[in-house]
Amino acid sequence: MNNNNMRFGRSPFFQTNNNIGFRIKSFFRNPSPLNKLITINVGVYLGIVFLKIFSNLFGFLMAKESGLQIIDLISLWLSVPANISTLITKPWTLLTSIFLHLEFFHIFFNMLMLWFSGTIFLSYFKPKSLYLVYILGGMVGNILFILSYNYFPVFSSISNEAVALGASGGVLAVLIAAASKAPNQKVNLLFLGSIPLKWIALLFVVIDILSIPSGNSGGHFAHLGGALFGFFYVILPTIFLKIKPSFSFHRAKPKQTSSSQRPKTDEQYNRERAENRKKIDKILDKISKSGYQNLSKEEKELLFKSSNTKNW
Repeated sequence: MNNNNMRFGRSPFFQTNNNIGFRIKSFFRNPSPLNKLITINVGVYLGIVFLKIFSNLFGFLMAKESGLQIIDLISLWLSVPANISTLITKPWTLLTSIFLHLEFFHIFFNMLMLWFSGTIFLSYFKPKSLYLVYILGGMVGNILFILSYNYFPVFSSISNEAVALGASGGVLAVLIAAASKAPNQKVNLLFLGSIPLKWIALLFVVIDILSIPSGNSGGHFAHLGGALFGFFYVILPTIFLKIKPSFSFHRAKPKQTSSSQRPKTDEQYNRERAENRKKIDKILDKISKSGYQNLSKEEKELLFKSSNTKNW
């Protein structure tokens, strides 16, 4: 055996570890919103884990005033309550709960799904949009959780104690938004092959709907609330911008032609009308692909003029 192969610097094992360490450093140094969201969630989880360990080691696992465990107090302080009277005293929980996880597999699968859906999302949207969809999607999910527990009689006996926590609502909002934007985006899954993203998103929604009676009903309602936000985040602006140019709310006044101007022939009129129509169609296609905010100033002006005239 060649002794040089036993040196630590050349060992494949340590080379692999160095690669893993480099990847971890690169992950935390990457300014991507996806990396930051995962880092915040993992950081909060690890903070709770270490607090639980130290509270156990130093003998203050239980809070003397309430008799509750420290972790239970943290959960009650950061989780969103279904009871509206309690929510009024802790409004911040609408936000903090979407970054809170107490179980390993809960955060593991949520972050795995966030990485999967967030990577696709960033291929079609601006980076900062990920913050908006994740946070508002999670908060809308919390609101649907609260409404369902205060509306449906089946939850009346537990609504005062029920709380919700976890990133699932925000994660599903990101997934559904990506699927709504690129429904035919192919995703390669182990043992299943290439599947359009829309079917994966639909499967998660159907599972949540069917799982409502079987347990964790509040969590499933929160998931569905996030899914609704992700869907409408993409669909509503697209529908509005496509419909708006098709209606004329103000009748354009006929222009006064001077005697020095020659009237347009039917052929000229029809040609200009066809050219304008092609320009508008290209602008609408651009909006559906990259959003209204990416239009140039000239394109926005042409789109505005087209909504107030019947020249095309």
